[in-house]
Amino acid sequence: MIAKLNKRSTEPIISLESAKEHLRILNNNQDFYIHTLLDVVTTSIENELERDLVDTEYSLHIYSKINVNEEIYFPNSPVYNVIQVVFKDSSGTEITEGISYVNSDEYIKFTELPEDYNSIVITYKKGFSNAEDIPEPIKHASKLMLSDLFNFRGTIVLGKSVFNLDKTIQRLLQPYRNVKFL
Repeated sequence: MIAKLNKRSTEPIISLESAKEHLRILNNNQDFYIHTLLDVVTTSIENELERDLVDTEYSLHIYSKINVNEEIYFPNSPVYNVIQVVFKDSSGTEITEGISYVNSDEYIKFTELPEDYNSIVITYKKGFSNAEDIPEPIKHASKLMLSDLFNFRGTIVLGKSVFNLDKTIQRLLQPYRNVKFL
């Protein structure tokens, strides 16, 4: 099985308008810079949580036979929408009949399979369908990180001590972190 990224969303966690309101900016002079920071914040938080937050499309390629009712787990769950399932035979022709499946946010299970196939391609989306559905603590962590990047352009130094907002951001993001067990 191979999971491939098809399309990453360009939508940031928070909108430019919301960011400007949080930063208390009334003009448009720094819109380009703020938009760039929003991209950085979105990528940073997605990396910290080890998950896609806004509407990202993947495809899962399976090159071996599977059994009816076998649960095929998505390598990067949770998944909110299975867009398309394509079976192909040895000549590369798509098979459209004799296919039935159910899925959850973690796996897909085929209740009916075609008799002769060589590969399966499952196209699916993960993350939240749009930025409005992202939980408020994640949005607030985004605003704090944005403020830090915008106002201080890095870490704050007070006297001989280094002050950073990371602890607050970490606490806001902790419940949403993707935990892996070995």
